[in-house]
Formats: sequence, C-alpha cells, structure tokens
Amino acid sequence: MLTLKTIKAAFRGLYPDESLWITFLDREVKVTGRVTGIGGRIGARTEKGRLHEDIHANCVLFMEVK
Repeated sequence: MLTLKTIKAAFRGLYPDESLWITFLDREVKVTGRVTGIGGRIGARTEKGRLHEDIHANCVLFMEVK
C-alpha cells in the first residue's frame, strides 16, 4: 500500500517533462489519471479530461512516472 508521504515525494521529485500517473479505486471501479495536485488528499485528471478530487492515498493501487 502506498502512503500519502510516498506519493508526495514522487510528485515533488518529477522532472519538468514528467508526470505522475496513478491507478486508484473510484467506488469499485479502477481509474487511471495524471496527478494534478496533492494536499491532504490527491487530485487527478483522466485521459478523457475528467477531474477526480479528494482521492485518499489508501485508494491508490499503483503509481507510475511517465
């Protein structure tokens, strides 16, 4: 399981041409999106442009730098 601290560290350590992508559970559906911001929770935007906010770190299944 990923912690918010780990996800924040990965997000802060990105080079300018990189982005952090996460796969997370939205209710019971797996969704993949690019992280747009992290505070107490995570915000991510899917490839189709849908914005997901208030994602809990315990809902994140996988993260990848692209």
